Amino acid sequence: MKYRTAEDLKPLLFDEEERVVNQIPREKVDVYAYLNYNFDSTYVPDDTIYQFVFRHFFKLDNPSLTNEFEEEYFKLMEEQRSEERPNIVQITKNLYNIKNHKGNPTMQFPLAAAMLHAINPVFPSYDSDIAKAFDFSSTYHLSGFDKKMKRYMGQYQHAFSTYKELLEDEAVQPLIVHFNEKFPDHRELPEVKKLELIVGQLGHSMQ
Repeated sequence: MKYRTAEDLKPLLFDEEERVVNQIPREKVDVYAYLNYNFDSTYVPDDTIYQFVFRHFFKLDNPSLTNEFEEEYFKLMEEQRSEERPNIVQITKNLYNIKNHKGNPTMQFPLAAAMLHAINPVFPSYDSDIAKAFDFSSTYHLSGFDKKMKRYMGQYQHAFSTYKELLEDEAVQPLIVHFNEKFPDHRELPEVKKLELIVGQLGHSMQ
């Protein structure tokens, strides 16, 4: 699969630098910052406010998912916070085994990625905007857990290595500086998340 690389993304980000960074919604940064700053000090399964904000930000409010799914999701998140290297394949499998309202298993890789990202932002998140920015191909037509998982993991690893490459490139730093100037109260956010917010906004503009 040919996805957009760091070299592909850089001209898109710089050509649209002012627009991309300036169009990142203040609410989105504030909400993410709340989740990031409060994760270490909360016990997620009992913190209904944290859960509410998380569900809104990471689109966990899916009408096809059950209350059992949400309860198990936040329990699993709490269990995984102590793991040095959480296993995203196993997390996705655990979520897959929780049936939806129709009694069917569902592939919820983006929510598994959101869980890891909340625990440690070095792990990328995954949503439709990110997929659009990287030109990730859909897994919808693939049958079975293993085929879908293989496709998702290739995309996930690509995003991880691309963010790393971009952050190590001095030419990308003006983007981060611009972000800090626009959101001076959120300078303490991890740089990888600042970059991901910028890339996500680029993808959103491609809709």
